[in-house]
Amino acid sequence: MNTLYKNRWLPTVLTALPLCLPSPGSAAKPATATEPAIEERLPAVTVVAKQPTREDGSKSYVVERSLSATKTDTPLLETPQSISVVTQKEIAARASQSITQAVAYTPGVVSGLFGPSTRDDYFNLRGFSGTQYLDGTRLMNSGTSYAQLRVDPYGLERIEVLRGPASVLYGQNPPGGLVNTVSKRPTEQPFHEVQLLGGSFDRIQGGFDFAGPVKGRDDVLYRLVGLARNSGTQVDFVNDDRYFIAPSLTWKPSDRTSLTFLSHYQKDKTGDAMQFLPYEGTVLPNPNGPIPSNRFLGEPNFNSFVREQFAVGYALEHQFNETIKARQNLRYDDITSNYRGIYPDFYYGFDYDQGRLIPGASFVNPEMSEIFRFGSAFDDRMQTFTLDNQLQADVVTGSLRHTFLAGLDFRQFSAQRNNGSTDIDLPELILDVYNPQYGNAFPPIAMTQKTDQSQSQTGLYGQDQVRLGRWLATVGVRYDWATMETITADQDDPGRDGTTLQNEQAFTYRTGLNYLFDSGVAPYYSYSESFEPLPGTTFLGATFQPSTGRQHEFGVKYQPLGYDALFTAAWFNLTQQNILTPDPNPAHFGFSVQTGAARSQGVELEGKIHFDIGLDAVASYTYTDTEVTQTNTPAELGKRLTYTPEHQAGLWLDYTQPRGVLAGLGMGSGLRYADGNFGDLSNSQKTPAYVLIDAAVHYDIGKLDNHLRGMRLAVNMSNLFDEQYFTTCFGGSCFFGDRRTVLASLRYTW
Repeated sequence: MNTLYKNRWLPTVLTALPLCLPSPGSAAKPATATEPAIEERLPAVTVVAKQPTREDGSKSYVVERSLSATKTDTPLLETPQSISVVTQKEIAARASQSITQAVAYTPGVVSGLFGPSTRDDYFNLRGFSGTQYLDGTRLMNSGTSYAQLRVDPYGLERIEVLRGPASVLYGQNPPGGLVNTVSKRPTEQPFHEVQLLGGSFDRIQGGFDFAGPVKGRDDVLYRLVGLARNSGTQVDFVNDDRYFIAPSLTWKPSDRTSLTFLSHYQKDKTGDAMQFLPYEGTVLPNPNGPIPSNRFLGEPNFNSFVREQFAVGYALEHQFNETIKARQNLRYDDITSNYRGIYPDFYYGFDYDQGRLIPGASFVNPEMSEIFRFGSAFDDRMQTFTLDNQLQADVVTGSLRHTFLAGLDFRQFSAQRNNGSTDIDLPELILDVYNPQYGNAFPPIAMTQKTDQSQSQTGLYGQDQVRLGRWLATVGVRYDWATMETITADQDDPGRDGTTLQNEQAFTYRTGLNYLFDSGVAPYYSYSESFEPLPGTTFLGATFQPSTGRQHEFGVKYQPLGYDALFTAAWFNLTQQNILTPDPNPAHFGFSVQTGAARSQGVELEGKIHFDIGLDAVASYTYTDTEVTQTNTPAELGKRLTYTPEHQAGLWLDYTQPRGVLAGLGMGSGLRYADGNFGDLSNSQKTPAYVLIDAAVHYDIGKLDNHLRGMRLAVNMSNLFDEQYFTTCFGGSCFFGDRRTVLASLRYTW
């Protein structure tokens, strides 16, 4: 069996003291002989100017500004692109234990694609895969490595979801958009928090978050965030243990310069909660009945995933004068992972030539109870270096006000893998899904394959945000140079040995136009582009051209005067070209050609508001219409893209009684709806639609006794009614979504 096709289904898929200065025209008069100098009448006062601390969203669900869409501190109302911000308060209110859970109420995002993954977060944005960023620099990923950096949400102050092509500012990316996570940073005001959490699947977790000025220093700030967890999961024999520590330090030698050191270390010890369960027995009926959601199809004494990661970097900013400022962001990541697993072999259950499910063919026996399995082992390491240099100038030319941005960024990663697999169809690895018997001996796995991959990108970009009265235009351009080298060595198949070198260049641009009404209404239009290099070669050895994306977006944003609220609506039309499709020549089995294209269009609505009566609300709706517009596989033409529901909706309400006998008592409730999605481009596998209900109860214990001020008790319930649903199905296998989870937490802040 061709190795490329056998592994094709594997989820390698991825603030402030004001200055008291005299105003212009009110300067003090010089002292005269009969009028003593001011200095003689009043004691000297030293004023230390401090820059505003970064808004962390800890007090509200609503934020007004973001860096992700423009790399400048721009109000969301003036940003000509669809962007959502999930604040730390919102993350904590729902006790989100992963980024996947934190963005569950965000429009245009499909998260949790492969169920309750303990390994990685996976996102689909506007029909296409979404990339992840940390503090504005990309978390690199590779199809040849499981050593992917995963960020714990407790270490974040916010999550920003930028939808649509973003290559002008960030370089190579898929067209759907990106998820930028923002680390917690030192604060000027002292802050301390400890938290205990426990609940479903024997989860026990503790965390702490300390921040403030270093004792005796006004120019040095610190923050220390940590977390430890021991937990099971909804899948038998799969744990979810983690240790996380993130120290950071800010030094402000002057009111014009700031240097923030950022770092973290994290170790995960888990397994694979992503179980590739047969289509028949999950979505489709099976003569033996439904397969339980806790069923484990691996080997308890073999399956494991251990990841160790650390990251170090800094954010430097210097204000030269009132016009020019410079920023530099740098980070180095080092991730290692050891992955051992026994997996179902559903190769026979899916026709990769036609892209269709073969009913019943996933099972060994006609009773449809036994499946083939195979084993794999992966030892991976990835090192990533990212650097982004920015120069910003705020100038006025006549009646125009400009915010110029020029940047030069560089990123490089290297990934190393040693791996091996068992033979296929081993009798000792056959498993009865309905009556599993574990522990049969099987031959040890020899690490016979080795892959080294390196990739680098250098980008030069420029942007101008031009304001004329109430009009605001945004224009950006970028040029990239990207290289990728892949070296493979296979002891079992020397014919696969070789080196592939790709060199790509790309020019991208974007434009946007806003109009700002007095009422707080801001309609906009934008055009944006993306590019993404594709690894591999054709049958004749030619490298692939980058896949490209183009998007038109119309929208309107509304920030009602006098309210802590933001409402957005967007319509988009997004196309992708140069998509890989299977080579139609039978003699070129296992190779691809570049003849595919796809289109995605739709509407996204979002509203976030905070009422002084103690109510926070989040509402979202997404309509996404996707289509395969070019392909050489007839069964796929005109069909919908994978993992993309046509309709999604979410509503979250959280109310806290502000006064009276019940002051401090609060309740939250949420509803999530998702239409079914297809797992293959021929649309032969589809999951049913589902509705989930979430709930929360919390109480500010300090309202009882002032001595307990700062103590908060909460109980969060996700999927309250334990709805059994499936996130997606592909390649003959399906994935359960999160079952009911109850978490109780006690938090103390001072």
